[in-house]
Amino acid sequence: MTNHISRRTVGGIALTAAFGLSAAACAPPGVEDPGEAKEDEREEIELQEDETADGFDLNALVKAAQKEGPITIYDETGKVEQIAEAFSEKYEIKANGVKIETNAIDKIKRESQSGNIIADILAISEPPAVYSELLKDGILTNWVPGDTYDKLPEETRFPYLTSGNWLWWAYSTEAYGDTSPVSNIWELTEEEWTGKIAIPDPEARAMYTNIWNQSARDHADAWADAYEDLFGETLETDEPSAFHEWLKRLAANSPSVFKSDEEVSEAVGAPGQTDPPVGLMAAAKFRNNEEKGFYLAPCDGLAPYLAGPMPQTMQYVTKSESPNAAKLYIHFATSQEGMEFIMPDGKRSFNPDVKPSEDPHGIEELLDQTQDFSTSYLEDDFKNTVQWQDFWRSNR
Repeated sequence: MTNHISRRTVGGIALTAAFGLSAAACAPPGVEDPGEAKEDEREEIELQEDETADGFDLNALVKAAQKEGPITIYDETGKVEQIAEAFSEKYEIKANGVKIETNAIDKIKRESQSGNIIADILAISEPPAVYSELLKDGILTNWVPGDTYDKLPEETRFPYLTSGNWLWWAYSTEAYGDTSPVSNIWELTEEEWTGKIAIPDPEARAMYTNIWNQSARDHADAWADAYEDLFGETLETDEPSAFHEWLKRLAANSPSVFKSDEEVSEAVGAPGQTDPPVGLMAAAKFRNNEEKGFYLAPCDGLAPYLAGPMPQTMQYVTKSESPNAAKLYIHFATSQEGMEFIMPDGKRSFNPDVKPSEDPHGIEELLDQTQDFSTSYLEDDFKNTVQWQDFWRSNR
């Protein structure tokens, strides 16, 4: 049966504070199931005493942490080395920051199962997998600093979302000037942009398909509205949602797929190009303008969204022999002092008290154009990862 999708037939969603975090969604086609997605079933969370404002004592935590051994942090950003070094200098606790972009979750699982614990903390932009594979099985322990807990939007407390990060559509200012060459996401499915779209490999990281699943489940109406705005008619499709149809057409429009968004940034922004593609990348790649002479800028005004969410979550390993040192690191890394290392890369704290001292890429004024992120359907996001990858492959 053909779906006639418009703003009148797809329900809206409620938004909460801090970068448009989403409350429970009410419409969801999954990849294959046109029925409603099942919200995560969670027992009431019992907070540790130091996750409350009255029970948190930083001085006591420091003393307890300094009695414990060194700690190791697995993180997907290279900045983890600098954060760990600053932490060590401040608290005289040895911290080893290890950048690990792939297979981090499997590595944590194997270490826990074998009893050979190497990492004490995991920081990664895959909340659905962290929740489904590590938190539910007790491999990781969720902990939010008590002096922060009440300041955070409820959606960011479990799993603890320590920073917002986004995958931005970007273009070359050298080739196209100060105005984005596209203003509507459906333009990328047209012949004019055939072979001129650059994206990181959707099969390389689950965080890419997490964005897709939430786009289809929670934001299909926004894609339908964008279609109507561009073409002046209601979308008709045999796919479960407007987002499915958009992704199907994008996949068929010969996009260039790269191993990483670093490679995407070069394809889009390297100098000397007259007709470069637009592409998807983290805001950290905008620093290539200064470091490599690139010409990158966000596609400001792109409908329905300029960027998709990939927030980072951070927990400590339940079997860690240094749980207090791990807690202290989480407190430091998410404080103003710790966040100063990553905020220049376009990442933002969900704590309203933690603010960037500089905004070299103009991210602050663009945050209201980003798609929001929900932590209410994490198992749905996780279980659909492979199906979305199959959907992508079958339509290329």
